[in-house]
Amino acid sequence: MIGVMTSGPDPHQPTPDPTVRQAVVYVATVMGLAVAFIAAGGLIYDTVPLEIVIVFPLIVFAGTVGAGWWTYRTWQAGGRWQVWQGATWFLVAMFLVTLGSTGGALLDA
Repeated sequence: MIGVMTSGPDPHQPTPDPTVRQAVVYVATVMGLAVAFIAAGGLIYDTVPLEIVIVFPLIVFAGTVGAGWWTYRTWQAGGRWQVWQGATWFLVAMFLVTLGSTGGALLDA
């Protein structure tokens, strides 16, 4: 029938892949958690204890390992693993930045 409107999704439109959104939310959560942790340590204590300074880059490192795990799992399932690999490399870079920013405090201790 010509001119009849049907409801529902268009079968010719590809379904959106949530991989990019999931990876961005994951990276933002890891970095937000790490920054919130160091900021809370700075607000609670006059001088941030060495334990908090050590844990700050470890949170980012744990997020890096988690993103690597998601890369592997997505690759295994045949999904868009490249997105997760990009998230992994971004977190590796952020780990090195956070390690470098806290390295002075670690060497002084």
